[in-house]
Amino acid sequence: MASSQEDSPSGCRHSDCPSLSARRVVTSAARERWKLLGRALKQRATNGKVEAVSVRRFESFGLLKTRKAREDDTIPTEREGANKEDAKWFQYTCDLVPNFKMDIRQLGGSFTYEALIGFNNTGNVCIWPSEEVLTYYCLKNKEIFRNQRVCELGGGMTCLAGVAVAVASAAEEVVLTDGNEKSVENVEQIVQRNSAQFGDTRVSCQVLKWDEQDQMDRLTGVYDHVICADCLFFDQYRQPLVDCIYRILKPNGVATIFAPRRNQTLEDFCRRAEPFFRVATVENYEEVVWALHLKLQTEDRDRYNPDIHYPVMLSLTKQ
Repeated sequence: MASSQEDSPSGCRHSDCPSLSARRVVTSAARERWKLLGRALKQRATNGKVEAVSVRRFESFGLLKTRKAREDDTIPTEREGANKEDAKWFQYTCDLVPNFKMDIRQLGGSFTYEALIGFNNTGNVCIWPSEEVLTYYCLKNKEIFRNQRVCELGGGMTCLAGVAVAVASAAEEVVLTDGNEKSVENVEQIVQRNSAQFGDTRVSCQVLKWDEQDQMDRLTGVYDHVICADCLFFDQYRQPLVDCIYRILKPNGVATIFAPRRNQTLEDFCRRAEPFFRVATVENYEEVVWALHLKLQTEDRDRYNPDIHYPVMLSLTKQ
């Protein structure tokens, strides 16, 4: 998810943007979650590096199939000097789309502390359930991206959904973004590895921070469709995300967002978005995901917490 641990104003000066200042609402749950992560990082720190850790208990809905890339699958796309032993390639498939496959480079092992504390650190640690569900949803509804210019915001270390759109749909363009340079470096290798599958779709990636004015000026009114997953976590960056989506979408453009409610962070985002978008919130958006959600609530309640694990679908249409 593309967000920062440091407060920053949106910096937007244009009258057609949403409100440029927002009261910071810091929840005790968020503070405790980051304290827990901080303690884990300190405990795992060795030689200036920290092991990849996750405070999650629930891992996946099992919507996508993965396997490690075989040796004969390996394509020499690693950059010179890259930390190869801390990265592994996986092949993702989905029964929804026959013959669909994409190779994803996932970072593991250890990270420098500086890499983790940068803008959008959490996307470097793991793939979250919201990303999985967004990817599944995009594959099932790939026709909505036909001839569209698509931008993924806060795609983390893999931009999983955006890469899936690039591979499976007939989008005109897919731009994969995150606010963390380490994440974008990894995504560049993923794009190179999968480039033969993109067909006529133009695919690129870039560092994009939602509150940087110069970047927003370049992208104003460019995209038909924005996608993002679990980008509502940080209190101080929900308003910049609203501003960013509003700026980069064309008139009547659509943003599809998947995120858990997580202690009313989703509701706060919706309140900020409502003056500028038609906002639709959907709980039951896909029958397979909904059935798994209901099953997990009864059969795996010790690990599965809907408030932090079940992604709600938001559809924002620019007014």
